[in-house]
Amino acid sequence: MVTKNYRFADIAFTLQMQYPYLEKQCRSYEVEEPGILIAASDEEIEREDQSGVSSSNGMLESLAVYRKISEIMVEHDTFLFHCSAVALDGQAYLFTAPSGTGKSTHTRLWREVFGERAVMVNDDKPLIQVREDAIYVCGTPWNGKHNLDSNQKVPVKGICLLERGEKNHIEMISPADAFPYLFRQVYRPADQTKLIRTITLLKQTAERVPLYRMQCNISHEAAKMAWKMMSDKKEEQNR
Repeated sequence: MVTKNYRFADIAFTLQMQYPYLEKQCRSYEVEEPGILIAASDEEIEREDQSGVSSSNGMLESLAVYRKISEIMVEHDTFLFHCSAVALDGQAYLFTAPSGTGKSTHTRLWREVFGERAVMVNDDKPLIQVREDAIYVCGTPWNGKHNLDSNQKVPVKGICLLERGEKNHIEMISPADAFPYLFRQVYRPADQTKLIRTITLLKQTAERVPLYRMQCNISHEAAKMAWKMMSDKKEEQNR
């Protein structure tokens, strides 16, 4: 058993870890000060193997621990949101959709088009922090199969519901239209009180952050179109 301290979305945690996988995964988030104690039991680790696929115990422990962290985060006005989050010039753009739709592919296009200006905050399971001054996306080490993340907090400029399409098209949508799709992508706590709080936080996010729906192909033009619309900028239209 290894015990180390980490900080995620401004909250300190002390993780007791049975397997080296989680310690290695979280190394970029390590801090000195102790925090909320988290440990996954053998039963909780086994419960994560819902698919029947023989995942390693280390990976299952990681999932069990992040589930516990996500439950606690709601108490700090923060929730887990399944998306690919890329930051450009200090503002974050979130692309969400069911797995396999192409979120990671689209944010890769942003990195190809904008180079070092575009930085991945998280490619799979970042944390969304609701604060009075802004809505923030926070990097986490639970970052998808490509292991793309950075330990930073960035204000969210826009959230886009991504769909596959042969032609590129993007439009703004209302919070009411977007909410059912956004709700499918949040971690939903089993505890009823925490679930209600999660819904409230998501509603606040949807009302405060511009929302979009986009159909796009795999092209640099798709990334340029998305950035132009979501950033309200035009100077790089013909880049």
